[in-house]
Amino acid sequence: MSFWKKLFSGDKDKPKNVSHFDRYRNELNELNLKSTSDLENLVKPLIRPTTKLEIQPASRPHENSQLESHFGGHPYFEKGEEWPKGKNGKHLDFIFQVFNSPELELPKSVELVQFFYDWDEFPWDTENEGWLVKIYGKVDKEQSEFIAKPKELEKSKFCEIKFKQTQTLPDWEGIDLFGKDASKLSCVLNEDEPWDSYDQIVTKLTGEQDYQSQLGGYPKWVQGESTPKDKDGNPMKLLFQIDSEDNAGLMWGDVGLIYVFYDEKSERVEFTLQCH
Repeated sequence: MSFWKKLFSGDKDKPKNVSHFDRYRNELNELNLKSTSDLENLVKPLIRPTTKLEIQPASRPHENSQLESHFGGHPYFEKGEEWPKGKNGKHLDFIFQVFNSPELELPKSVELVQFFYDWDEFPWDTENEGWLVKIYGKVDKEQSEFIAKPKELEKSKFCEIKFKQTQTLPDWEGIDLFGKDASKLSCVLNEDEPWDSYDQIVTKLTGEQDYQSQLGGYPKWVQGESTPKDKDGNPMKLLFQIDSEDNAGLMWGDVGLIYVFYDEKSERVEFTLQCH
């Protein structure tokens, strides 16, 4: 349930004359949390580094481009592998791949991550068929093998990637999941527009946060908080989110994004798509 649904759904066990804002204010007073400065101190520890993916204009693939990070074009394969197929036997389209390096916000256990997708099936979440996150724990480029794109797949735009190091914080929909006291304090600082105080702090600490393709960090949701939980009930970490990218010819529904989460311990992968 999203923060706003929780906030205004009501609670039959609470006296009707006690608002959520009053309850939050009482709880925060006990913790001596009252000011915008207090809110900033609550938010600062939540900052996570992220790697923004800047998709370059389409260009002609150069020799051995499958050995580099890019969108479209040809993916990396090793000897004995085949082009991925869905359960319906249809080949999946290659979207992008990123080779890990120390400056990128990918788990150390991941040396290469690739994403494949079926545009006809157009899956929206983990349970749907037609998507694949392929992870290599180790890459042996000496064993690499070029596999031509299946003929039935449309030719995709090849785009190089530039990486930019930035910082992220949860969006307003997600702050309740990662920092409940920060969420409550933002509410009591401005009851009419509870998100305003938090958004101001986010802008001050990390700058304006817009939708973007990125590795790691926090997701920026289109339709509301949907972070999956691991087996212990903790929020799974974002592996990557990919925006609708004009240069790469990608459009997820109505200018949407895809979100992929990864639990290193169990190697579990979760996928979802949201659009406007």
